[in-house]
Amino acid sequence: MTSENNSNPLLMSLRSPFKKFSSMRAYADISGKTRYCISCSNIATQEVIFTADGATILEKYCDSCAKKNIS
Repeated sequence: MTSENNSNPLLMSLRSPFKKFSSMRAYADISGKTRYCISCSNIATQEVIFTADGATILEKYCDSCAKKNIS
């Protein structure tokens, strides 16, 4: 996870004021490639959707990290 003071605007932390939570849904792996939680590296089970400056950001989390970081 990156810090709020990161000089690269594309690498924003979960709590960034530029990134706004939109929705969360169950992650369905249709490609056959395992995806991992960006917080703890466990297998991802949730897909969280954020919006930032007109862009849509999809991040994958395990159930535990999704509940902890989004609520």
